[in-house]
Amino acid sequence: MRKKMMMLLAVSAVALAGLLSAPHAEANHSCPICTTYADGSQCCVSCICDDSGRRIACTDHFCPPAGGRG
Repeated sequence: MRKKMMMLLAVSAVALAGLLSAPHAEANHSCPICTTYADGSQCCVSCICDDSGRRIACTDHFCPPAGGRG
């Protein structure tokens, strides 16, 4: 049991050292994609972009086309 505990502690220390020495990533920010309809209402999809404005990820939510709104 003690040997397993020491091994876990050693692996944790190595992982922590790796995280601390790794270069820091660019900060990400929210960048929703919004659609404005003729009646003034909006539908937005949540996305995350990097500092250069490139989309990294978006939710699987989508906005219906203007003609498809009921």
